[in-house]
Amino acid sequence: MNAFRQHPSGLIATAAIEFLRRDDGTAGLMPAAQRILQLRQDVQALLPASLRDTCEVSGFNDECVTVRASSAGAAAKLRQTLPRLQDGLLDRGWKVGAIRVRVQPGGASVVPTAWTAPSQAAIPLSGIAAFATLNVSLEASPLKAAVERLLRRRRQP
Repeated sequence: MNAFRQHPSGLIATAAIEFLRRDDGTAGLMPAAQRILQLRQDVQALLPASLRDTCEVSGFNDECVTVRASSAGAAAKLRQTLPRLQDGLLDRGWKVGAIRVRVQPGGASVVPTAWTAPSQAAIPLSGIAAFATLNVSLEASPLKAAVERLLRRRRQP
């Protein structure tokens, strides 16, 4: 699963582009946004396949590209590829003096979603009947209490 692209962001990106194209002074931001998007695409193309889902460009200032990794392991692998990555960016016309790696679990670009309970249909009626039979044969214990809670929740409409 892609740590930085877990949720669709097409609508957000479209809204951002429309905002940047407005004539109220934000239009000057569009070239900078296009530049960072092109840099992100170039970095993704140059990264080994094993790092594409866990690493993403998060900034480009003063000839320094900042790439964030979703874990310390991904950051360690990324650091091993930095010379090749920097050479590739230079070959593509980017003035890159340094590449900085930041570990950011989950990534800032991940859009949080509300937690939803697992479907109660996950246990078929025959399974519920088996739990009811098991519950009758259990002595008082934390397991019996857990089975009783499960049965109570499944019996509620």
